[in-house]
Amino acid sequence: MLELTRDNWVGEGLDATRQIRRRRLDSPLMLAVTEPALDPDPFRASLGLASILTTLGDQSWASDIGMDISDATTIGVLSLHHESLWALESAALLGATEAVLVTDRRAVARGLGYLRRPIKLADPAAADVLLLPGLARDSATMWTFRRFAAVSWKATGRVVPVIHPGAYLSPMNRKVFRPPAGVYAIELP
Repeated sequence: MLELTRDNWVGEGLDATRQIRRRRLDSPLMLAVTEPALDPDPFRASLGLASILTTLGDQSWASDIGMDISDATTIGVLSLHHESLWALESAALLGATEAVLVTDRRAVARGLGYLRRPIKLADPAAADVLLLPGLARDSATMWTFRRFAAVSWKATGRVVPVIHPGAYLSPMNRKVFRPPAGVYAIELP
């Protein structure tokens, strides 16, 4: 799309952006990328696209979560969700945590092995901290898979939502967002 802002934005670029949005109403990141590209001015569209691409590549927010959970004795992990792994990598690679990672899925346990942390197959809801992967969010709601939501409701420790800042739905994107099957909306505290 960035290349189209230099060549044929008003014709081809805007049409491509609108088609992508119509086809990917289930992807908050795709909605975030295409929102600034709805601008008919190619210069402003280019600036908006460059800005959101920078946001998508920035993982500093995961370091903040990693530091926030570093004092936990146990960390519940529900999936190998990229964002959850980034937060765990931040905590582990910075040497900031000695936590045992707790998961109820063998595949997840195997996937976490590269972090070189102790891993326990048990109920992640019983951990000191539960990482709750999210697909999208707005100011009051987070969308996550139903199984993850159910585990979070049973959590005895702190629940930490883990969601990419690019998946924050603007009012425009909130109106058109259609979560995929199996995704449940929960209220944020």
